[in-house]
Amino acid sequence: MRASRAALLAAALVLAAAGPGRADDADATDAAPPPAPTSPVERYFAELASLGLVDVDGGNQAGLKRDLAAAERLLRDGAAIEAAVALAAIVESPRYADFADFVEYQNAEYYLGVALHGAGAYGAALRAIERVLRRGPEAPYWGPAHRRAVDVALETRDFAGVLARIEALDGGATIPPSASGERAYLRGRAAYQADDLVAAEGQLATISKKSRLYSSALYLRGVIRTRKGQWKDAAEAMCEVAGTADSDRITFVVDERYFTIKDLARLGLGRIAHERAEYDDAYYHYFQIPSDSVHLPDALFEAAWSMYQKRELATARDLVAELRRAYPDAPTWPEAGLLGAYVELADCKFDDARSGYDRLVAELTPVVAELERIRKDPDARRALFDRALARWRDQAAGAAPPPPSADLTSRVLGLIRLDPGFVRLHDAVTGLRRAAGEAPGLARTWAALASRTRTDRVAAVAAETTVEQDDAAEAARLVDDLRALAEQVGAARRELDRGRAAKQVAAADADDEAARLTALAARVEAAGVKARALTEAADATTSAAAPAALRTLLDDDVRAARRLDRQAATLLASLEDAAAARSQAMIDRLYTQAKRVLDKARLGKVDAVIGQKRALDIKVQDLAAGRFPEELFGRMWEQGMIGDDEELWPFEGEYWADEYEGWR
Repeated sequence: MRASRAALLAAALVLAAAGPGRADDADATDAAPPPAPTSPVERYFAELASLGLVDVDGGNQAGLKRDLAAAERLLRDGAAIEAAVALAAIVESPRYADFADFVEYQNAEYYLGVALHGAGAYGAALRAIERVLRRGPEAPYWGPAHRRAVDVALETRDFAGVLARIEALDGGATIPPSASGERAYLRGRAAYQADDLVAAEGQLATISKKSRLYSSALYLRGVIRTRKGQWKDAAEAMCEVAGTADSDRITFVVDERYFTIKDLARLGLGRIAHERAEYDDAYYHYFQIPSDSVHLPDALFEAAWSMYQKRELATARDLVAELRRAYPDAPTWPEAGLLGAYVELADCKFDDARSGYDRLVAELTPVVAELERIRKDPDARRALFDRALARWRDQAAGAAPPPPSADLTSRVLGLIRLDPGFVRLHDAVTGLRRAAGEAPGLARTWAALASRTRTDRVAAVAAETTVEQDDAAEAARLVDDLRALAEQVGAARRELDRGRAAKQVAAADADDEAARLTALAARVEAAGVKARALTEAADATTSAAAPAALRTLLDDDVRAARRLDRQAATLLASLEDAAAARSQAMIDRLYTQAKRVLDKARLGKVDAVIGQKRALDIKVQDLAAGRFPEELFGRMWEQGMIGDDEELWPFEGEYWADEYEGWR
């Protein structure tokens, strides 16, 4: 995030330095003194303006509209970083300072927050949003900016921190009811996060139906009551969400998040009814989940389980069959196979039960073996969760699900449920990995700005490189090469560990190779320290060419970029360890669950054999006592009614299908 901010700032300054030439000296003397700059970009623009490298008087309303339209096109095209650069050049530049009260300028301020939010720079986005909120609730973009700040809080789970920042900007002004509801929701989420259920429900109860978060608050109140064991009150809260028609936008605000909440409320109602042994009600609520919902596989499985517990075995059998047919890679597919065998066993269809157990054992045994291999291989585990996250993002974007596959990896992927905490942690690792990759170039970028701001060479800033710049680039390439070599040594160590664990390498050879790699890693680290020192010296020589007014700012940011370079690697290692520990816990839990289902399937085969033997024993006992088995009653009745000179003609008409066949 800090890397993206620095890169953004550098790009904005390059655009400014390559802009119009020096202003006239007389105009600069007669200009009114500008207000003291506050943000880092504003301080750079102020220094550039004092050097005559920014045309302070060149801004006009037509240019503002033109630059804003170009930035909006970038934002619509999904180029968030480029849009942020263009918008920062509008908002932070002194060229448009006289137009700060124009709606176009305020639009640019708001869109800067939107672009930074879209780029994942949450801290910078909040700072841009705060700039809009300082204008007060009467400003045209105060409402959208407030909603954007709340969205940042929801995405980052920093409910209390963001709430404190936006509340500090009110200045005693009266805020709209919708904004009050959003803040109450943040207080409720913060209390719920702290496990203070009473305070959380108290805050959520104050949210009015005019708030866009009313349905979310209502559902969360139902969850809180469920945790308290207040089943009836929880059902009432969720019924209010689930019972509202999709086209009803009068009862309360219905937006894109409402439909997901409605499906969750229906699922929650079904689970509450199931816990209270109200299986018909549970089946009804599960049946209300639409066919395009991502929660339909869970609803089918839980409805089948409710019908099994009620001993509606035919309905349970149909639900399991539909789940296995429509969603063969659902996370519950092992449990669904086990439930299907349970249904046949309860219906005394022992051969079908044994077939179901055999099929499940055949499908699940290689999956359990693959999970055991993955949980012992960090690289395989990392690759598996990368694929799971890619699939999750495709589903979140509305992409069509891939066709069912018998591939072993696809079967394992189907079992994974990604929790939001892991997704956020993985996003942090991905962003920091990108920042760590960009960090070495940031110092060079800041140092290179020195030559672009020399007042005596404005016309040649884009065409020439100096000897100092060439030395800095060569030193930076050496640092990059050593980083790549260190990564190769680490990969070789991991490969050696895998070979040692699989007993593919002799112990003596493995020890020798480990010692060699350890020595090589130490040499690479020592060379990296020297190379970084050379890079810092070369960058210092380059930045010395900057004007005195800019040199202090450049030196500060060069030092910050070097700190980022050093700290990014340390923080990245820490976050990667945390992500690895979390993924290891998830895969261990998944392995344990799959192994338990496999063991139950193997034991179920024994139950089926015992049940079949018991049924045969009963038949033998009945025959010995002169009683016919139940399945022979009708057959013997027909034979007893036919004379020796008569013949049975079976019915040859058409048996109509049941009217409820194909009900789904």
